[in-house]
Amino acid sequence: MSDAAPLTRRQKAIGGLKRFGVIFLYFWGLLAISSLHKSLILEESGLPYRQSFAIVNALVLAKILFVAEELKVGERYEREPLIYGMVFKAAIYSGLLAACEILEGLLMGDFRSKTLAESLSDVGGGTPFGIVTTTLLLFVALLPFFGFRELCAVVGEPELHRLLFIKRGRLKIIDEG
Repeated sequence: MSDAAPLTRRQKAIGGLKRFGVIFLYFWGLLAISSLHKSLILEESGLPYRQSFAIVNALVLAKILFVAEELKVGERYEREPLIYGMVFKAAIYSGLLAACEILEGLLMGDFRSKTLAESLSDVGGGTPFGIVTTTLLLFVALLPFFGFRELCAVVGEPELHRLLFIKRGRLKIIDEG
């Protein structure tokens, strides 16, 4: 039995908002950098336009991930070494992100009256190899995100925060005292 008192609705809501905020900020940073990189490579203008899509996509993807976490997607590895859950979740969500990117390209192409091939050219150059490469980049970018989340689930948020944000010399004093 746990000695901790059950959380109130307000505490659960605040905790959920914090989790959503962290997810959103990570996705926003990831998508904003990706959009900036794409604009630089293609020598395109319209950076504010791309960045606004990064914000919207980050909100949508954060909501998808938040709901998936509530539905316990990927929890089948919770008793296995952390790397299994980390890699599994990164693979699932990188595929989901790639699918959302493709869907966005198709919807924007339809909105602009582009053909299917023209619409998909925005996603990894429109080739299967480009789409797979984009998905692999997303997978690698999500590994640290899920690594920290899995570690936090095992160690606990206060302990992980303490380990990450307190000077090492001070950690030894706290541990010894």
